[in-house]
Amino acid sequence: MRNVSHVLFICTGNIFRSLTAEYALRDALLPRRDIVVSSAGTDDFPHVVRPLVRDYLLAKGIDVRNHERRTVTRVLLDDSRLVVAMSTDHRSFLSERFGIDVPLFTEACSGTPEPLPDIEEVVPDYQTNTPAVEAHVRHTIDRIVALAPEMVKRIDALLERYGPPVQ
Repeated sequence: MRNVSHVLFICTGNIFRSLTAEYALRDALLPRRDIVVSSAGTDDFPHVVRPLVRDYLLAKGIDVRNHERRTVTRVLLDDSRLVVAMSTDHRSFLSERFGIDVPLFTEACSGTPEPLPDIEEVVPDYQTNTPAVEAHVRHTIDRIVALAPEMVKRIDALLERYGPPVQ
């Protein structure tokens, strides 16, 4: 039996970007069973998945209703062969707090490092501009879901490049 490699996606709250990447990559990796995919957030706050995110993913066939957010820890990082940041602030956080260098999601998928910004970074009036928030959420989810199969094509090389050897 092959060894199992763990892939961990990191964003802020673990309720939008890293959550989407986790479920999209898991779906794209089927039927492979040698890679376990999970996610966590940098913010230790009891965030909840917003109905907009949950419902849009469900409409795409991705069911996150049982997702339980979690905060990144040293144990989660040590258990992961490949850690992927959703944006540059997450990459900086992981470097400063844990001393690790990780690729951005877009870099892991296509080789081009480009951050996937959070809602507040794109929609300054996010509290009152619901149409812009909805558009950004849908666009970001669509992009992550579309890029996940590209990451699958590169996954073995990524595991080799960024991850320690599997014991």
